[in-house]
Amino acid sequence: MIAEENMNLTIELLQFLGSPFTPATTSMVDRSELMELCRYSSENRMLFLYLHTVKKNHLGDFSALYEKEKLRCLKTDDAIARISQALTDVHIKHAVFKTIRPYKYTTVDLDILIFVDRNCTKSIKTLQKAGCNLVVYGPKSTTLWDQEANIGIDLYEQVAVSCVTYIDKRKLVTYVTTAKLPNGEYVKTLRPEADLACIIAHSIIKEQMYTLSEYYTFIHYLKQMNISDFLEIVKENNLTSAARTHIAITALLHKVAHETIPNELQQVLDSIGEENFEPSRVIKNSLETPHKYHPITIAKSLLEIAKGKETRKGIATQLFHMFDPNFSKDFLRQLIDHIFRETY
Repeated sequence: MIAEENMNLTIELLQFLGSPFTPATTSMVDRSELMELCRYSSENRMLFLYLHTVKKNHLGDFSALYEKEKLRCLKTDDAIARISQALTDVHIKHAVFKTIRPYKYTTVDLDILIFVDRNCTKSIKTLQKAGCNLVVYGPKSTTLWDQEANIGIDLYEQVAVSCVTYIDKRKLVTYVTTAKLPNGEYVKTLRPEADLACIIAHSIIKEQMYTLSEYYTFIHYLKQMNISDFLEIVKENNLTSAARTHIAITALLHKVAHETIPNELQQVLDSIGEENFEPSRVIKNSLETPHKYHPITIAKSLLEIAKGKETRKGIATQLFHMFDPNFSKDFLRQLIDHIFRETY
């Protein structure tokens, strides 16, 4: 049985925001609940979408917070354009991924994939010349800080967590495209099919958590992407288990909130197969999000991606580095943080 209080908080937010397939029901929201929904949207990493909806419908007074998030959005878009252009100017093949969302968004960092290994060092130096400060080197990524936008930049040598690659970047090259940002600038990014696959894999394997920001990314991308291409990317990268779980939760939430599953979503479900384990846990937890994936779900996804050559090499490297006390200490600290945090 779904607890009424938690169900209302999750479902009322989804109904308040609506979806590309179902109109919003903003008029049905009690004004006294707006503050609680604001907190909940922030926990689910979609505060700006919520604030934009409130403002558009002239509900409540969040003007100060809205202007703050709007400024963050503008600075983020400017930073994305500036960083992408700096890399383009020195002929570095790259793509901004897992960053630009198909709805009103803000983000805590910019993720950029560098396709040619020998260009990774060149990319770091290029961004340092552009005014970014080096923060830390990782096994498969490097973090810098853009002072102008006050935001982190993660340069990825591979789509990986620690040493373990979970999507081979060579299989993403053909999906690089040029996208127009709200500020009118153009940047290199991934097509929705490939970007969504990366976001799903990142959610389960790296963050081990489902938030409503992933829900809205999937629902909006459904209107834009080629479903056959998406399914092919999932299959090629051994992400069927991860995608099946993510899609099943998304379908459950849309069904409960709007009493329907969009045809496009049902098409993906029919193609990829049913998954009941995590949806049943979501129901048991009163549909509360962020939802932490069960270790069994994470293990199943890891076992599947381990079929890939790059992933197996990364696992071997990871195990070797675990003998280094400093590496293992840092890895375990991050692992414990993942286990006990409530959102990311």
